[in-house]
Amino acid sequence: MRKIKPFKIYYFRPPSNELTFDAELLYEDSEVIVTSHILQGASGPVVIEGKKVVDNGYRAVFAEYRNLWHDVARVFTPDGTFTGYYADINTPSEEREDGYWTKDLFLDLWIPPDRSKITVLDEDEFAEAVRNEWITADEIRGAEVELARLLAQFEKGQFPPDFLERFS
Repeated sequence: MRKIKPFKIYYFRPPSNELTFDAELLYEDSEVIVTSHILQGASGPVVIEGKKVVDNGYRAVFAEYRNLWHDVARVFTPDGTFTGYYADINTPSEEREDGYWTKDLFLDLWIPPDRSKITVLDEDEFAEAVRNEWITADEIRGAEVELARLLAQFEKGQFPPDFLERFS
């Protein structure tokens, strides 16, 4: 595992929002990079069924996949309360000398701590990105295929991955 401090996450959200996060590198292998960082840069909180589940200042432990079109995070309030799982549909990560780069493809998923259901988020933002050509045809296809795959995995009890439970 690389000993990079701070580990950088370069996150591009089309059409022009580029964010850089300092993160703690917790684990990496040939398939996944696991980091922890304080969330920042969001336009507002994510509220599900009247409850704020993701917000700036919350901490997330992210599993970012090198060859898959998503990441998934365990999300915690500032006091350490686990709120659930948040997944971003994004491009596979591209390694950088000091971290990795990824491009957001707008579609997101929310799963409560008890894993009882899955909610697709931001379909309107995805439609806007497609309409405005902020993402390529290959990225559109990749996002749609990955969304369908993750929904099917959830139905089989295979998503989010149990692997992520090792990290808090």
